[in-house]
Amino acid sequence: MITEGVSLGAIQITASGLPIILFVEQQTTGGYPKIANVISADLHSLGQLRPRDEIRFEQVSWDAARTLLIEQEQLLASDGLIVE
Repeated sequence: MITEGVSLGAIQITASGLPIILFVEQQTTGGYPKIANVISADLHSLGQLRPRDEIRFEQVSWDAARTLLIEQEQLLASDGLIVE
């Protein structure tokens, strides 16, 4: 397989058939087949995983992924998060 650039959250399948998710310490290119990508709104959850934790994936549309990210950004920017 030809090496190509990989994005944050890319899900690759190794030669042994096991999936790996590329995160903040990812390489910039990769040769394993990429089957999917974790949506931006869920990247915070990846940071909480430990090696060998089991997770489930759900297919979402481009529009749904974008809507979830916008909602998350609005929540994080809202005044309701600041407690004085």
